[in-house]
Amino acid sequence: MSAELTGIGAAPGVAIGRPFVVEPPATEVPDPGPSGPPAAEKARLHAALVQAADELHAMAERMRAVAGEEAEIFEAHAAFATDPEVEDQAAPLIDAGRSAVAAVSAAFGAFRALLAASSSEYMAARAADLDDVCARVVGILSGVSRGYDLPEGRSVLLARELTPSQTAEIPRDRIAGVVTETGSPTSHAAILARTLGIPAVVGATGVLAVAAGASIVAVDGRTGEVHVEPDADVLAALTARAGQEEARRVALEAASHEPGRTADGVAVELVANVAGRDDLAAAVAAGAEGAGLVRTELLFQDRRTEPSVDEQAAYYGEVLAAFPGRRVVFRTLDVGADKPLPFVVREPEPNPALGVRGIRLSLRRPKLFEDQLRALVRAHRDRPGGGVTGVMFPLVSRVDEVVAARSELERVAGDEGVSLDGIEVGVMIEVPSAALAAGRIAPHVDFFSVGTNDLLQYLFAVDRLVAEVAELTDVCEPLVLDLIAHVVDNATAHGTWVGVCGETASDPEVAAALVGLGVRELSMVPGALGEVKDLLRRHDLASLTTVAEDARHAGDAAEARAILAKLA
Repeated sequence: MSAELTGIGAAPGVAIGRPFVVEPPATEVPDPGPSGPPAAEKARLHAALVQAADELHAMAERMRAVAGEEAEIFEAHAAFATDPEVEDQAAPLIDAGRSAVAAVSAAFGAFRALLAASSSEYMAARAADLDDVCARVVGILSGVSRGYDLPEGRSVLLARELTPSQTAEIPRDRIAGVVTETGSPTSHAAILARTLGIPAVVGATGVLAVAAGASIVAVDGRTGEVHVEPDADVLAALTARAGQEEARRVALEAASHEPGRTADGVAVELVANVAGRDDLAAAVAAGAEGAGLVRTELLFQDRRTEPSVDEQAAYYGEVLAAFPGRRVVFRTLDVGADKPLPFVVREPEPNPALGVRGIRLSLRRPKLFEDQLRALVRAHRDRPGGGVTGVMFPLVSRVDEVVAARSELERVAGDEGVSLDGIEVGVMIEVPSAALAAGRIAPHVDFFSVGTNDLLQYLFAVDRLVAEVAELTDVCEPLVLDLIAHVVDNATAHGTWVGVCGETASDPEVAAALVGLGVRELSMVPGALGEVKDLLRRHDLASLTTVAEDARHAGDAAEARAILAKLA
């Protein structure tokens, strides 16, 4: 029987294929009993935890090229696997005669219960992450493959929700599309689908029950339509739409190196987010006009000692060389208790998202901060081909942080004999207090870059990693559009330009609305540049401004999105 459901379009494109249900990760398997004496079982457990961490580190490295900062979730999972408390909890159970499989399941289960019961919302939200890690360790110990027995051809994946690991591990060439019952367009599954070019729909409630036993499912990642056993007419229409999508992809690729602008010639810098060396070639090939967010912390992670000034300068120089004559914006070190550095000794925090991270850590570690600024200044000094170098401070919440950080940059540049001409100073607007204080911060900087991922998290008190509440965050909520307009208006009054480097810059219709609000730089994953460039070139600034203002005055996010959909 044919049926149609409507969710939220999360990644554009049309997918038609057999449905394949992805089950939640198994954290418990039948206890096989100990395979040897306690010492041997403990050794097996230790080896499995190390292997799990190694696999997660490798996955993070592999996904950085396509998912940028989103890949850091795998580093956080690796930290769970290497937490000595897991082995400490499991050891007495093994001594009492239980197997490594049963002991580690119980240990993770105990931690999960503690997190779920925590008065800290952040820690309670980490419980689901433990399930993903536990399933990996249990699979290693029990010899259960994490592979997926997909049918021949490409399948439409159906799930209540996909974990980050599941999304990353299923071979790309076997996935036609993705449909989940929960989640939002900013969930990990949706972001990974977009960056990989996989059509996706989220929030399609009831799809698992409706599609049970079906032979074909069709998905439209633009409209959010999910068709189960579509009739001949619907299937023909979707097949034609799929052909149009392919023709569109080819056309976008052909026009990828044209400059970003509106139909009436208003320039909009369309640039790329860069997470590591692997991103540079992809960004240039996709037609990026520079880099709007270079994540420098990846140079610091997974090492026991701080990188030297020369080592940092060499890497920053590589990035600058990839974009001669263009603007390249480096975000200074953005780490904290959630992304710890082995060479920075610090106390654990119950809520790392609200703790000492970003510019707060840099100002408390002056030598670390000075070395990074010195490397950035030297890289700019030696930059081939010219261009603007941006230095951007993350997680700014007060004016005094900006003043202190800029003062340190000026001091270091003076030491190096380098003029700040050609170096722009900016801040991330990702904390509501910074957005509200835009008028007071603007005189101290050259630019703002709105980090919508964190701004939405802090504004709505929602952790994007928790599928059950992720749908509460939507950049199209009129209050969010109002806040961004407030930032732009205050910045413009002081001659400060505004960009957006959060995930929402990759959504063509939202990107167009941001331009209508006055944003003049959009930084995104390379794969989104063509779609955004094309949509902007089909509308003049007046029409984009009108649509953006209409969305600001909508009753809710759904109504605002319906207004923006007219742009397409």
